[in-house]
Amino acid sequence: MKDIEVLGLNEQLEENLKEEKRVIAFLLNDELIGIDIKNIIKITKRLDITPVPKTPEHILGVMNLRGNIVPVVNTKKMLNLPNADESDQEFILIIDSAIGNVGLMIDQVVGAITIEDEEVLPAPINSIGIDSKYITGVVVTNEEMEDKNLLILLNIDKLFHKNDSEHEE
Repeated sequence: MKDIEVLGLNEQLEENLKEEKRVIAFLLNDELIGIDIKNIIKITKRLDITPVPKTPEHILGVMNLRGNIVPVVNTKKMLNLPNADESDQEFILIIDSAIGNVGLMIDQVVGAITIEDEEVLPAPINSIGIDSKYITGVVVTNEEMEDKNLLILLNIDKLFHKNDSEHEE
């Protein structure tokens, strides 16, 4: 990179290099949600979940993933979304978070989407139903996905962090 700076091309290159990120998009109720692909470990069909007594209401239990015990959360309950019945949630998104691997119950996987940082808009306050502190931003996608074109980007670091009082406030 030093050679390019010497030639005076540094500014022009920075303009051409737009920051892009890939997100995995999925549905929760009728909302199109995205999580940065760097946080995703695996997407799996619903596996056997063993309930664990005396855990918060949004934690369904644990599952065995290749010899590792992974807690599974009802994402809708955690985000205070309606229709939090987990029977309609067929997939588990295994993510890497500050507290380790966690399984998120989701309704349906939509796919991978590439977004540019400049496309990310601030989250509208309380108009989506998800607390804005858990949202990185929203993106209006060019193509409609599952009849949706507003992608809500979840902030995994805010959802799952150490020294957490189980997200109860």
